[in-house]
Amino acid sequence: LREWRAQQEEVAKLEAAIAARRQEEEEERLKREQEKEAAMRFRQREKLRLFYLKQQRRRELLEQRDQKALAALRSAMEEQARRDKERVLFRAEVLQKRMREREKQELEQQKEERERQDRLEALRKQVEVVAEADPERMMADTEAWRSRHLNEKEFELQKPLYSINTFTDNQIVSDPRVRAEQAFREAGIHQNQYAKEALSQIKPPKPPRRDTKSTLKF
Repeated sequence: LREWRAQQEEVAKLEAAIAARRQEEEEERLKREQEKEAAMRFRQREKLRLFYLKQQRRRELLEQRDQKALAALRSAMEEQARRDKERVLFRAEVLQKRMREREKQELEQQKEERERQDRLEALRKQVEVVAEADPERMMADTEAWRSRHLNEKEFELQKPLYSINTFTDNQIVSDPRVRAEQAFREAGIHQNQYAKEALSQIKPPKPPRRDTKSTLKF
């Protein structure tokens, strides 16, 4: 009986030892599992940390790139605006210069026109003086002409049978129309419309004969 009890006690001890070892192994296995899970979670967290860090770095690089591009674009826009302003100012200056030159040219043309009108007015007054002169007095015989005419009568028999109908130099020069035309020509305006009209209003020293008047109209 004692031997059986001793065997039972030995069996109980062995079973207890086996159970204790199994418990210890289970605890160690659980501990390893926990450590493994902890390590896995740590690696996962590290991966997430590195991923977020990488994402943050990428965003920073994009921000720097965009800020640099924005600064360059603003600088280019400011430069373009400055050039446009300079171009507008230059065009405005050129336009003002052209306007000043045009005004100056118009003033010079007005001055030349006034001077031309003054010259025409002076010539018109001269023409009026010539036109108002006494044509009969200008065409009257002078003492020298009478003396020469008496001498010419002495040689009437020596004159040719047919005389030439023309005007002498004195007769031509005494015509107020010739004098006025000569004055206009010397002034360089004999082709001017005013000069033509003024000449047409000057009467000849003697009115033309009716039988020599032309009926043609141009």
